[in-house]
Amino acid sequence: MPQLMTLIRSIEAAGFDGAGILDSQMISRDTFVVLGQAAAQTGHLTLFPAVTNPFTRHASVLAGGIRTVEELAPGRVKFIIGTGYTSASTIGRKPATLADMRACITTVKSLLAGERVDFSGTPGRLAYGSRSPIPVLMAASGFKAIELAGEVADGVLLLVGFNRGIVETALEHLATGARRGGRRVEDLEIIWAVRTGTAPTLADARRLARPTAVHWGVLRWGGQWLGPAGVKLPQLTVPDAVWKIYPDLSHAEDWEAAIAATSFVPDETVAELCDAIGLIGTPEYCADRIAEMTKLGVRNLYLMPYLTFAPPDAEVKAFRDTVFPRLRAAALR
Repeated sequence: MPQLMTLIRSIEAAGFDGAGILDSQMISRDTFVVLGQAAAQTGHLTLFPAVTNPFTRHASVLAGGIRTVEELAPGRVKFIIGTGYTSASTIGRKPATLADMRACITTVKSLLAGERVDFSGTPGRLAYGSRSPIPVLMAASGFKAIELAGEVADGVLLLVGFNRGIVETALEHLATGARRGGRRVEDLEIIWAVRTGTAPTLADARRLARPTAVHWGVLRWGGQWLGPAGVKLPQLTVPDAVWKIYPDLSHAEDWEAAIAATSFVPDETVAELCDAIGLIGTPEYCADRIAEMTKLGVRNLYLMPYLTFAPPDAEVKAFRDTVFPRLRAAALR
């Protein structure tokens, strides 16, 4: 916890707007305890769970938790909820269904607005619920999930990748959901989650990102985003070593072992996947990619460094010293 607080203070000092706290009970510190401590130790940073889920905490507990944090950091808290990935897999559970997500988001929004909610025949109201509004966003990576976010949430954290084809496709599905809910895409807060890693050379960065690139591009996407991304995978046979990495490739405790386990994927495929999933390269390369994506209307990014069990010191330094100054200079031209 002391190290986490030092990191969060460094994120604020580096010029970032916010910080998300992982919610995965078996591999990270308790999210709401961390958020409360971070609220007390920062002055302007926006804080949010990244991301919580509907099954390790009841909706009423989630609403009470985020409202409590907001009292410590008025006006600088968001609530982001997803189906739960490692939160579920590490305890033998399946992620939440979209029906679960709809019910939880609806309940949390109502409670935070000070409204009464029916809990299986028992009406309940959060006694301290109706203070300043807290945006409720849904993390989404599948087409139907994105549409649900557009329909019922205040915004969306898109965990889909980061190139032209992906952005255009994701926005189409978000617009479909927004229309279903009687809204417009312009009414929603849109944040693009990008897997991030910097290194002195592009080759070094891509090597380090191998586990994350293979996890998302080969094991998780299931072809759904490969088409929009413009990536075609060669014939691949996933070795047993991949399934022995705990808890999975992109959250591996032993990162070198995870890199070795991905040797079945050619370097050129990894390079394509790295460019499709996020910002992986030299700091200059990442800055140029951000500038390029702003032309598509991308405005908000959530950086997800590929190392779960190590602080993102290199990324914080890279953005503070190179990426932010480069983007500011470009904006002035």
